[in-house]
Amino acid sequence: MIWDFFTFIRAATEFSATALLILLGCMGDAMNQGGEHKFLVTSVHYGLTVMVVMHVFGFVSGAHANPCISISCYCLGHIALEVMLMYVACQMAGAFAGYLLLLQLLPKEVVDKSKPGVCLVQPMHSLSTAQVVTIECLLTAVLVLGWCALWDVRNGRFLDSVTIRMGLLVVACHYAGVQLTGACMNPASTLVPAIFHGNPDAVLLQLTGQILAAVLVPFVWNNVYTPRYKPLEIPVYN
Repeated sequence: MIWDFFTFIRAATEFSATALLILLGCMGDAMNQGGEHKFLVTSVHYGLTVMVVMHVFGFVSGAHANPCISISCYCLGHIALEVMLMYVACQMAGAFAGYLLLLQLLPKEVVDKSKPGVCLVQPMHSLSTAQVVTIECLLTAVLVLGWCALWDVRNGRFLDSVTIRMGLLVVACHYAGVQLTGACMNPASTLVPAIFHGNPDAVLLQLTGQILAAVLVPFVWNNVYTPRYKPLEIPVYN
């Protein structure tokens, strides 16, 4: 990887995209303290935030804003290892910056009401370890499948409304699992609030499911959903 100004722009974009995702997403979650449709509103807000991030930054770096997406992109061969590591590092740094700024912007009474913490996810207590890992893996797998479809060359004609479709995909996945595991589907937004509140061990199960999906789904996409094209044989005339 060549460290030039273009590389710096991509790194800064992933930093900014993740910071914006955490800032807007968690701000909406913190202000949505209750109500009959609390979880639906939270899911729609999270999907709209993803739409905003993809619209603003998608054409610059891809707007992954999620280590799982960058890992899957590398596993599919679309980016180099050095680029993937740079993306993940910038995403985690952006998540820290976005969450720190969020805590400074929110009123103290809002922060105090957000138990156990602002944007800190906790799985349902009645779920087993295997259930938490499997549910988070499944939800993240659906998200990664959406990105695999987006990157596939066969999808080149259907990119006009991609931000809307990806946002709705996030809404569907988040609403399906928000009451079960939190349905973050993003190691940055899962881990950073836990670190700020001094309890990173609480999210290890969700992180395990997310990383498993990020690694397994590209393998499935390549071996199940991608046709094997034979190389074109050009006849040689003597």
